[in-house]
Amino acid sequence: MNEDQFREFAREGGKEGGREAAQEVLRALGVDIEHPFEAQKDMHFLRDLRKGTSSVKGKLVSTIVGALALAGLYKLLSGIRWGA
Repeated sequence: MNEDQFREFAREGGKEGGREAAQEVLRALGVDIEHPFEAQKDMHFLRDLRKGTSSVKGKLVSTIVGALALAGLYKLLSGIRWGA
């Protein structure tokens, strides 16, 4: 076996080992490696869910800050007597 054949043998062995390790890790994480398009759809769903949750969180914080500002303004203006 010459040096080029040895390198090719090592390269193929590394690829096979890496492929098996990646499949094992994905399986351990619960990813269905037999149906990659379904797994990809699941990842898209999770991304959309994360972005949607973040959007709702931002709107909720804005609403609370607005309500507190409005309550403070009401309290300030209710202390002023109009025309008295």
